[in-house]
Amino acid sequence: MSYSPVKLHGNFGFGTMSLTWTPQPKPRQQSLDSIKYVIENHNVSFLNWGEFYGHNGSPSNLELLKDFLEKNDSAENRKLVFSIKGAVDTKTLVPNGSKESVERSINHILSYFPKDKAKRPQILFEIARRDFKTPYEETVGYIAEFVKAGKIDGISLSEVGAESISKAISVFPISAVELELSLLCQDLIFNGVLEELSKRQIPIIAYSPLCRGLLTDHAAETADTFLDSIPEGDIRHHMDKFSPENYKHNIEIVKKLYDFAHSKGTSLESLALSWILKISQLPEFEGIKNVTKILPIPSGSTKEKIDKNFGNLVELTNGDLAEIQKITTDNKVKGYRYQKHIDFMNFA
Repeated sequence: MSYSPVKLHGNFGFGTMSLTWTPQPKPRQQSLDSIKYVIENHNVSFLNWGEFYGHNGSPSNLELLKDFLEKNDSAENRKLVFSIKGAVDTKTLVPNGSKESVERSINHILSYFPKDKAKRPQILFEIARRDFKTPYEETVGYIAEFVKAGKIDGISLSEVGAESISKAISVFPISAVELELSLLCQDLIFNGVLEELSKRQIPIIAYSPLCRGLLTDHAAETADTFLDSIPEGDIRHHMDKFSPENYKHNIEIVKKLYDFAHSKGTSLESLALSWILKISQLPEFEGIKNVTKILPIPSGSTKEKIDKNFGNLVELTNGDLAEIQKITTDNKVKGYRYQKHIDFMNFA
């Protein structure tokens, strides 16, 4: 029997991590309303979830998922695609690509879905990061068994490099690859990953397209106080880009991009997302031919934030794109994506 990748539609997806993986999660009904709103008002059909997207390892993200599916019309559920990360220790966040871990994780995730496939979205599963103790192609093979058994619908990858992508594809069709991409994190454009995925026309799920709140009008307009306003327990306190020294440098780049955005009559949020949409499926960008589809997955905990993130997009010209690239090329971002000691796990 032959298998095909799950098709992803629309220009945007929606990320749910910020709704639950925070010291102070949003009220359940508010999160449900936000998800419903973005689907109905912004043509979103792809949603990103995580088995470990809960404070202190709680399954609150999966509980939100279950609650949404139970309250949403089953016919509407079937039009959606859910990608869910798992196969990590929910306390230590160490990936485990063994057969036992993959089976436990997928079965746990499936327990939050309706048993009747006609009432649920299409499901993609991805191991959150590569486990160096288990050959990657073996991990992909374990996931593929669940597709072949009809329990899930496809496989997505996360935080992988070109070599791992090639290994995965040799085992089973891959529906998408989730990677960080923003104006302040363009690594995948220049490290061979975008080229590899474009050759194979595998879509990219672009997470943190607003660089965890840096690429916003609010950050630019409150530059002197933004860092201090990040709440205690927030993951950004452990990210190198947000160290006081690096932040002082990086916020100056944010200000330059903010000025460019407002010269175009839009917000920095909208510019950051418009930039990704401009790159997506371009005939050529930074020497890469026929760029693959790129689906940014911003979030939003209120209708107002969702409209600000998803609305007021601008049609960027090739000249605009060149100006933006000059700003980011002339002003290099400082700081690792996370921390130096775990940088080897990015694009692994």
